[in-house]
Amino acid sequence: MATVSPSRLIPLVRKKNRPSCVLLPGLGGGLEPYLRLAAALGEQRNVHAFRAAGLMPEELPETSVAEMGDAAAAVLEQSGIQPELVIGWSLGGVVGWELCTRLPHRPPLVIIDSAPCPWQASEDSRVELRSSITGMLGPNPDPGTRDRVLSTVDAQLDALAEHKTSVGYDGPVLLLMCQPDEGWREEAVRGWRALAPNLRTARLGAGHYEVFDAGRLPELIDQIAEFEEAW
Repeated sequence: MATVSPSRLIPLVRKKNRPSCVLLPGLGGGLEPYLRLAAALGEQRNVHAFRAAGLMPEELPETSVAEMGDAAAAVLEQSGIQPELVIGWSLGGVVGWELCTRLPHRPPLVIIDSAPCPWQASEDSRVELRSSITGMLGPNPDPGTRDRVLSTVDAQLDALAEHKTSVGYDGPVLLLMCQPDEGWREEAVRGWRALAPNLRTARLGAGHYEVFDAGRLPELIDQIAEFEEAW
């Protein structure tokens, strides 16, 4: 297994002797969308988030989803953390799947609005995504930080365009798809269902970028809690 810096595993909530949850970030690798979720989950467990490669000086982005999954598994092995819950949103859902297929204890996995098939962003979508993500850095971001974020986003978009999830996972999986009810989401549900014999599905009332908003978060927390009770 690859050697990866343990510093990529960021503790968001940590106390002694509690089960652990690992969060996989979406496009760009930023952890801010997960902070409210981590606070809610942290009432009962330790919560760690896995930072994307390429965001630190002298660090290169990973170029495939498989490489991202390998890296996450390597860091967990080096850290001695055995998560009892893995959650991934968007790109993080696909990486979370790759991670869980590498973990022998088959932890429960929550996938939020992700697809197992290749996704090719149009040029307009790519420009919009790059602008949106760098906008989260503030009005006057450090040029080096901005360049690293954009390089990471571009590598992740290229990786998503080439990746097709093909390895099945027999652990418990909760698939939460967002609104609106579009064709690609229907296709995503069919794709995940073909790979996951222990799949539960549900629909969230929020859009893709709203699921972690304060007003929407209780719905997400409730879905995760019901999933936990079921397994």
